[in-house]
Order: sequence, then structure tokens, then C-alpha cells
Amino acid sequence: MKTNPLFRECLSKVTEKTRAEFNLSFEIADRIAAILKSKGMTQKELAAKMGKRESEISKWLTGRHNFTTNTIAGISCALGEPIIIIAK
Repeated sequence: MKTNPLFRECLSKVTEKTRAEFNLSFEIADRIAAILKSKGMTQKELAAKMGKRESEISKWLTGRHNFTTNTIAGISCALGEPIIIIAK
């Protein structure tokens, strides 16, 4: 996810845990965006597959909404690909 210098400056002033949360959320959003692009899908199409509003998908992909495991599982099912891969 692209961020502006002011955002990066603000992020540098938060706790390490908060920074890790932001980074993880952005990485998940970037992964979803990459899968959408590779499949030639739009946010609107993903929203329709999930029974969600396009505005909710937009919030996920711009980091304005936290992901739950339930949400990540639903997105994975709708896209037919894992969003997060857990090393075993």
C-alpha cells in the first residue's frame, strides 16, 4: 500500500505493536489487491460474491477497517485463494 510522507512520520511515532498491526493490515490488503488484479476482478465483483457493499471492500483495501479471521476466510473463499499462508 502506498502511503504519504506525513503518514509514515506519524507511524514512526507509534508503538512497535501498533506499527506491526498497521503493517500486517496493509500487507493483507496488498495481497487481496494483487489477487484481484491477477484474476481480473474488481472490488465490485468481490463485493457481489461476498454479499457485501463495494464501500466495505474499499475500506478493507485502503486500511480503514481491520480484518478479522472471519473476514479473511470469507475473502479467501470468494477469491478461491488463501490470503494468509501459515508456515508449518
